[in-house]
Amino acid sequence: MSDMSKQKRLQKKFADNVFKSYFLKGKKEGPYVGSLIGNFIENYALDEVIRLLPFSIKNLKILSMCGGDGSEGEYLYKLGADVTVSDLSPEAIKAVKRGRPFLKGVVADSENLPFKDASFDLVLVRHGLHHLEHPYKGIYEMNRIGKKGFVFIEAQRNFITKILIKLKIALEYEAPGNYVYRFTRGEINQLMKRLKIKNFKVMSSWNYHIDFLTEHVYPRLNNNFFFSIFLLLFYFFNFLFGYFGNSIVVVALKD
Repeated sequence: MSDMSKQKRLQKKFADNVFKSYFLKGKKEGPYVGSLIGNFIENYALDEVIRLLPFSIKNLKILSMCGGDGSEGEYLYKLGADVTVSDLSPEAIKAVKRGRPFLKGVVADSENLPFKDASFDLVLVRHGLHHLEHPYKGIYEMNRIGKKGFVFIEAQRNFITKILIKLKIALEYEAPGNYVYRFTRGEINQLMKRLKIKNFKVMSSWNYHIDFLTEHVYPRLNNNFFFSIFLLLFYFFNFLFGYFGNSIVVVALKD
């Protein structure tokens, strides 16, 4: 990877520093404090992926691309999958092996994955494509190595998210300097035509960690009563406005 672009070097350096700091602080988990509500938000999109898949992932060989320290990988592993985590950051893969030794870990550039065609049953990425210089290269790589297909969970672009960006409520650029690429439903439809994938599903929702709430409020409301109220409000809001949500799940399956 000595010929990395400037953006990839910045991305790698940033991620390396993040996972080094977690290790030095003795943190075994990611940045979000565990609670009933926080855990629900963290896993909601992954739960939707499992619901949208027409088959069980048990015993499937799955690549968790841009997988960080393996939180998505662990989720898939607990459902019975054989999981490999790939990430550009060597420190992320060290964190995988340190904290989740039941997962395999590979340092890899997601725009040029070191795997043969159809070498995994399924490839999944959650909030990783927008870190790439060329998100579509990552998708084409996922399509290349995924025998059954691929899944991605990313930010959605629409008139509401454009307003949120203007108001600086949503980020246009992240800390490493990368542009946050957001997908539209129209783009996804065109992408599937180019890939000749007819069997695909798209689901969107409002689903986001607000740091103050996640760290300071949700842990104080960590009981079934408040969790039930949260779920009622969450599902009602998404029933009304989920189509225009900030998060989009795409499940693309080959014939």
